[in-house]
Amino acid sequence: MTGQPLERGEGAEALTGRMWEVAIPLHSPFTNASGTVVNRRVVIVSISDGALTGWGEAAPYPGITPDTVDDAWDTLGRGAVLAPSAAAAVDEALTDLEARRAARSLWKSIGGSRRFVPTSIAVGLDEDPVARVEVTGAAGVKLKIRPGDDASRVAVVREALPDLSIGVDANGSYQWDDRAALLRLDEYGIDYIEQPFPTDDLASHTRLRDEIVAAVALDESIASISSAIGAIEAGAADLLVVKPARLGMTAARVIHDIALAAGLRIKASGLVETAIGRAHTLAIATLPAAVYSDVAAPAWYLDGGIDADEPAVVGDRVELSDRPGMGFDPDPNAFERYVVREAVLDSRIWD
Repeated sequence: MTGQPLERGEGAEALTGRMWEVAIPLHSPFTNASGTVVNRRVVIVSISDGALTGWGEAAPYPGITPDTVDDAWDTLGRGAVLAPSAAAAVDEALTDLEARRAARSLWKSIGGSRRFVPTSIAVGLDEDPVARVEVTGAAGVKLKIRPGDDASRVAVVREALPDLSIGVDANGSYQWDDRAALLRLDEYGIDYIEQPFPTDDLASHTRLRDEIVAAVALDESIASISSAIGAIEAGAADLLVVKPARLGMTAARVIHDIALAAGLRIKASGLVETAIGRAHTLAIATLPAAVYSDVAAPAWYLDGGIDADEPAVVGDRVELSDRPGMGFDPDPNAFERYVVREAVLDSRIWD
């Protein structure tokens, strides 16, 4: 979508938009192979047709996405070629608005069918994974790993919670010569290994699939529709990790369909977002090819939020709402205490 006019049917000329940068502290520092985050800076986007409002979230993540919060903010405010996260947020907001106009829930409007989605908690390198799972009651866990911090972490969780669904995420921190460590993880019956090798090293991912029982998942490598097609053609993955926060809802839906047609499955995933970003990830998690997700309660990570009437976690799953769009209406007054800056979206984004 970057750099392209946004054509969303009649009435597009009447659209107006706003954006808020918010900074919400995390309960505790979150560490992965790329670094540590102590608070979450995102840009919340709203687009209104005068009667209804759609919502999206630009959530650049340090060391994971190619752009920053400042990139997203600057391009949204001056109608420039949008940074990837900014383009994704605008697409999310327009998709939400379209669903509201049709009086349909977001998840149903994109073809979803699951009324409940199991929860999964991502656990950073400096956290106690067993304690995190036990406190949250999540149905599954994704353990962040890196060379030297891998098999022992999985072993502890598997011993304490033998029936738990376990995935691991290396954020591209391994090289092919490290594969023996990855193969050892198979002994613990993990479900998937996410992005073990660098983004552009599809060949190593392809080779690993021949040596491991666990599914090989690509995350950072799936940055666009074309990159998803390239990964499929290379035979580099069993699972494609589909992040609306990176791709936007339109591309996320297309990648799902491509994966399904190729006989692959997807994992719906987010980037430690507020309830707005989670709502879009949740919708992707209801699609036919979605077999795993990172759907969690924002409060499991964030020490605060947007105070929206969002779909709640019920036991170890999220119950989907039938209300239009995301199923809730964020109130800017409710997240005012976290606002760093606020501005009007440049209308050239959709003109």
